[in-house]
Amino acid sequence: MIRYASFALLVLIGYACGSVRHPPTTTPFPHVDLQGRIDKFHVRLEDIMRQMMMQQLYVEERIRSDGQSGIKQIRQYHDGSRPYYSETHTYGGVCSIHNHANYDRTVGMGEVNMVINGVDFRTRHNDYKLRMPSTNSSMFQAMMDIPFPGVPPEVTAKKTLVEQVAEMRQWFRAWKDQDHSTRDYRKYFKPVLCYMEAAWTLDTTHFSEPFSSDRHAIDASSWQDLQDKVRFTSYSGSKHVNENFAYLPTTIMEVVNGTPEFAQWNYRILCHPLKKDIPVKYFHVADDLSARFPHGQTMDVFSESRSARFALYAEDGEKTYSLIDELMSEIPGKDNYVANLKEDVFGELLYDASKTDDTPLNTGYYHRWYKVGKSGSPKEVAHRGFSDRNLWVAQTTQPRIAPMTVEQCTLDPVSQNKTCQSWTRRYTYAVPLEVIYLSPLYSWNPYDLENRPRGSQVSEIQRVGGQTNDTAFNGTGFKTFYRTPPEMFMGKEVERDPADTTKSAVGVLDKHGKVQLAEASGTRIFLPNIPGVGTLRMRYPIVPVHGEGSGVWKELDALKDMVMDMEKYKGLFENPPTLSGSSNVTDSAEMTLHLRTGVATKNPPGPHVHDIFLSHDVQDKLKSGGHATMFTGEALGHSHQVLLGYRNAYTIMQCDGQPQCWDGHPTTLYPVD
Repeated sequence: MIRYASFALLVLIGYACGSVRHPPTTTPFPHVDLQGRIDKFHVRLEDIMRQMMMQQLYVEERIRSDGQSGIKQIRQYHDGSRPYYSETHTYGGVCSIHNHANYDRTVGMGEVNMVINGVDFRTRHNDYKLRMPSTNSSMFQAMMDIPFPGVPPEVTAKKTLVEQVAEMRQWFRAWKDQDHSTRDYRKYFKPVLCYMEAAWTLDTTHFSEPFSSDRHAIDASSWQDLQDKVRFTSYSGSKHVNENFAYLPTTIMEVVNGTPEFAQWNYRILCHPLKKDIPVKYFHVADDLSARFPHGQTMDVFSESRSARFALYAEDGEKTYSLIDELMSEIPGKDNYVANLKEDVFGELLYDASKTDDTPLNTGYYHRWYKVGKSGSPKEVAHRGFSDRNLWVAQTTQPRIAPMTVEQCTLDPVSQNKTCQSWTRRYTYAVPLEVIYLSPLYSWNPYDLENRPRGSQVSEIQRVGGQTNDTAFNGTGFKTFYRTPPEMFMGKEVERDPADTTKSAVGVLDKHGKVQLAEASGTRIFLPNIPGVGTLRMRYPIVPVHGEGSGVWKELDALKDMVMDMEKYKGLFENPPTLSGSSNVTDSAEMTLHLRTGVATKNPPGPHVHDIFLSHDVQDKLKSGGHATMFTGEALGHSHQVLLGYRNAYTIMQCDGQPQCWDGHPTTLYPVD
């Protein structure tokens, strides 16, 4: 945020401390008041630093007034003749979510550009883990693994695998139907709320990884190193091939005795096991028209895609303190679950907005609504932030979180004595990302496969999950989390993405050295089709969007609602439209066409496919006999530049400048439904 200004400031400070602060004891110009000039310089320097602080505040306030806390953008991979052919906060997936179900705790999520409380920042490729704050320690950043749900005893009591699979399917059916009358799925299908937490931290010297991931870490040795690399990629327009850079700004928090105190922005992603079941009917799909329009998707189709984002509320017209407030209030700040803090800045205690009485608010937990007022007087309900619908704030005592001090003075009208009081506080901020339903599949191990602890696994290159004793995985581990019998599902993984790492039906050696076929048991967006049950969504993205807080977005949302349901809102039109000859069918020729290559035949790199998306103008060009040069999507660490043509089917005319792709993809492209 203040990179260049900070550098100039440090030069001035160095000059002041080095060449001016320690003048010689004698001077050839005794009539010059050198010390006085030094004092004036220091006063001016401090004034400059404070002006810089106000400039930083101005930048943050501009961002706050442009929108609310939430996601702004994901990385661009597509383009076309219209702006909506490229990514917004979603496209192929909200927040670029994907599957790493072969890992025990990894949740696939790509890079995102976020705003939280006016701070605009960009993350690395996230791929966060199912971890929560510590329940018994207040240590800074203390975390623990979220416990997985158990397996219903009705399943494990079955003697054969066929019977266990049949019984397990019934539990998934009960959850799908939300019917706990015969099988109380609520004991074994546990919702967790995953969130992004951010704060200004004091340690600007030593680099600190935001949070652990089994697949990604920031590629920098220090904050300075990271800033240099981000500057270069921004300057050149390039990216880190492994997506392990992040833009995390530095700021001046205070100026104490002429010395600036810097703070470093940092973030992390954690999850919280919710105290009660959340019925899936509480998730209402948001109509991100820019994502579904290019693909010609109806709302029903869109809601069953990775691109869908949801609003979480119990019913229409919820009261001010809503369901999401109730859920976020279960999540602690940096003091973890033992937090018990109160806030009385400016002499007014904050009270819990969820209570009808005057219960003091535990500000160590995340909240956005609160009550404030003098003791015994009527209370005012207030919201954190000036105009930020999605700013959740928690107070903390952690010394590594940057503090801020405020002072208030009062003048006695009789004695004319001034009394001053100051408060020093530390805060962190959070926004919800998604709700994930944990199921019995995390714990179900009908083959009794040996779980090899992290660190005890020996890397064996030939063990790739093959179906022979030499190539099968030797037991399961944190990144070979395959335990589910293939009989549980019917069909392949849902909506494959180049970032997915999950394989289907791999071989795993059991304790007797026998190869057992198994499916991944980790976190998926959608489970593969379960016979008699169907395809089930397990991840519900609820991340707010930064732009939704702007007046323009609100106006467009109102207009979109009117246009999408003209009959319902016809009374709001200045000139009510006359609807005739309407159709629910969209001409697919005007929409983006999703094509996929045939499977590569060479090993290495091994079997894989690439995706290609054609906008309607490119389709018209090809069908008219023209050609188009495009890049495929990435898979197995590479992509192809292809020259496309159309000869009764979309065809690869050239691949990377050669007649055929080096890894053996067929030339014919296949439409993806």
